[in-house]
Amino acid sequence: MNVLVIRLSSLGDVLLTTPVLPEVRRKWPGCRVTVLVKKAYVSVFEGNPDVDEVAVFEDRGLWGWFREIRRRSFHQVIDLHGTFRSFVWTSFGGRADVARYDKDIGARRKLVWSKRSSPALAKNVVQRYLETVGVSVDVPPTPRLYPSPSDRLPSWMDRCLGKGPVVGVAPGARHATKCWIPERFAEAADRLAARLGGPVVLFGSPSDVPAAEQVMRTLAAPCVSLAGKTTLRELLILIRRCSIFLTNDSGPMHVASAWGVPTVAVFGPTVREFGFFPSGRSVVVQNGEGPDRLYCRPCHLHGSPSCPERHFRCMSEIDVDQVLAAADTVLKAEGVR
Repeated sequence: MNVLVIRLSSLGDVLLTTPVLPEVRRKWPGCRVTVLVKKAYVSVFEGNPDVDEVAVFEDRGLWGWFREIRRRSFHQVIDLHGTFRSFVWTSFGGRADVARYDKDIGARRKLVWSKRSSPALAKNVVQRYLETVGVSVDVPPTPRLYPSPSDRLPSWMDRCLGKGPVVGVAPGARHATKCWIPERFAEAADRLAARLGGPVVLFGSPSDVPAAEQVMRTLAAPCVSLAGKTTLRELLILIRRCSIFLTNDSGPMHVASAWGVPTVAVFGPTVREFGFFPSGRSVVVQNGEGPDRLYCRPCHLHGSPSCPERHFRCMSEIDVDQVLAAADTVLKAEGVR
């Protein structure tokens, strides 16, 4: 039996599909599993024992994959992407049985507009992905990454990390309003570095370089920025080496969670109901929850270039002590005093 799982992007969304893959194996024993993803995220599946093939979207494009899916005659297609193009593939892609992920986009937009949640948003994205293949869980499994025999870091990157504790920081995000104050990232990282006795290492994509530079301006601890200097696979390997990870709501947040790295994630305009809070050894810091939630949260489905209310209280009212208290929680759970 041949099974196709579709999730093209982005980093966090792709990582969150990994708990579905062992369930596919359990549901269809002996099946061959192909994952269709964008080229940028292929390395997420390196070493994964539940994937037989990683198919690259750019190799054939929209209409090329329409034809290829029909040609391969998959028995089961699991669409976790939920966009028009994946709908086209799964609707006209041959005789396969199709399971589609429901994004509950209407309930999410209603929450943004009215600030009133819905029972449809009670479960996180991993739980919703699993329900696509008929699996219901009260406690969602944590996304998984796996070491690969080909994992090698350039020697200069190894030297950056050293042999002792490392305080990892990912100060960037795709949207400006999802970024905590750079000077506060720097202060929190400095205090953790002094406590753990290790350097600060900054992570991110090329677009995160300005955020990393802002943090570096006020850091006192030994620090190196690897933002924009790594491949994705190198980024995954490096984050695994961190002793603690400070981050915004971003792809690297889910990487740290998947490796089981103690993680503190700062959330501003987005909220738990959207389903992307990290799991595992993670604590989220935010400006209130439930009845204490800031009146304007959430202001956007994904974040925006600037605060619509012009006060940015969702981030500006989160102080360093709150983040350090969260760090204490995850470190104590690891036996670090």
